[in-house]
Amino acid sequence: ESSVRERIRNAKKHAEADSAIQGAMSSVGMADAGPLHSGWIKSEGASLYFQMPKDGGANVSEIVREAFENIPACPLIPSPREFTDGLLTVYPIFDAHIGMRASAAESGEDMDNEKAEARITGGMAQCISSAPMSEQAVVLIGGDALHANDQTAMTPKSKHILDVASSYDEALDVAIRTFAACVEMAAHKHKNVIVSVIQGNHDRDAFLAIMYAMRERYRDNPRIEVQRKHGDFFVMEWGRVMIASHHGDKAKAERLVMHMADEWSTMWGRTRYRYYFTGHMHHTKMQDIGGVQVEQLRAVAPRDAYAASHSYSSRSEMQAITYHRDSGEVSRVKVSLDTR
Repeated sequence: ESSVRERIRNAKKHAEADSAIQGAMSSVGMADAGPLHSGWIKSEGASLYFQMPKDGGANVSEIVREAFENIPACPLIPSPREFTDGLLTVYPIFDAHIGMRASAAESGEDMDNEKAEARITGGMAQCISSAPMSEQAVVLIGGDALHANDQTAMTPKSKHILDVASSYDEALDVAIRTFAACVEMAAHKHKNVIVSVIQGNHDRDAFLAIMYAMRERYRDNPRIEVQRKHGDFFVMEWGRVMIASHHGDKAKAERLVMHMADEWSTMWGRTRYRYYFTGHMHHTKMQDIGGVQVEQLRAVAPRDAYAASHSYSSRSEMQAITYHRDSGEVSRVKVSLDTR
């Protein structure tokens, strides 16, 4: 459906273009290719170079939202019969890097889309089976859910070439299916589920596709709230507990804590137990900063060739962390994902 819409938009732009440009495009079979930004128009007597004015670019968020409109929603998921009031369980999924290719010969583990899906859903199943039957759950997709942001297979900012396992479209399809499975496992275990998808440095724009796909899929499930946020942060209040998250690529822990206290000062004042989750660095680190327990989480994905060649030796795991609204963290489940 989105492809048809794009063809229609391009046809309209072609129809409204300058007649000379229309003729040039039609003569070489490019009438439906969309507007050209620049090029040469050649005739028998002369050659003319043209450059179209910039219009500021497309609104990525609106394009993604439009693509997911009218998709059938997930059937209603029945609520569990038993759960414990006052408990919140967070399932942080950081640095999944779905779409990454890795080989055991280079990095110690083979990885492709199929293995990534099994790795994440299997880890989530183990976490959920061991976690308490909490009243509330949070599935926190903490950035770099996708290895590549688009079909160029390069990092958006630095333009580093990435090892990819498939086309971008296939990786995105696997990511949406994988995270949907995680959300639905949580919905069968917990009374209410919050889903938050935040931006990473690898999926600066692509995270929006996952977010909107989740919103459309669960629009008829009132127990599943998919947060629509276009920023880099997740924050919530649970009784005397405050939980925040950022991918960790744009600021150090100390600055994130200061921003947390300033940006959400009222919530800060009401709470006693404060926790901050980051990822990005792919290895674990925990520290207390100004009354906040800041935890840098291990990656869900294994090492790729780049990480192995630079002597990175981090481990891969998933967690389920449970909090009581009056007393903070009360239990934690860790599941190792290493296959080396």
